[in-house]
Amino acid sequence: MADQREPGVRLVVSLYREFEQIARQGDLSLGQYRTMLYLMGGARRAGELAAANAVTKPTVSAMISGLRDQGWVAEEVDPSDGRVTKVVLTTAGRTRLRRFEADLADRLQDLVPDVKPAELWPTLAALYRSHATTREARLANAFGPPPSGTA
Repeated sequence: MADQREPGVRLVVSLYREFEQIARQGDLSLGQYRTMLYLMGGARRAGELAAANAVTKPTVSAMISGLRDQGWVAEEVDPSDGRVTKVVLTTAGRTRLRRFEADLADRLQDLVPDVKPAELWPTLAALYRSHATTREARLANAFGPPPSGTA
């Protein structure tokens, strides 16, 4: 008897491929989207963005540069430590993020026409909230322990 989880896993992978196609047709990659989504929570250091995306600092530097060129992020000096620069999401970035999410949502709805929106979106929202409870702990672990002497 096949594992009942297989169709769900296959669906997630298939949907990711569909979302990649949308990203390739536009000006925002899924990696850039993830970075911008993470920045919705507030300004971050480049190292934090690299860890959250599981990429190297040079890779995230190139990504930040591309996002900055589009006007979707900016860099600002940390007011508590003038030696530190943080990346922030701009108003234009928030607008682009919402438009990209709407494009993805439209595609998802097209891919599952037999599922009523009143059933689909609340179910996905509940899954997202459930996932979010463990996501924060995973991200915290990605950054490792704080340097000694800091809180």
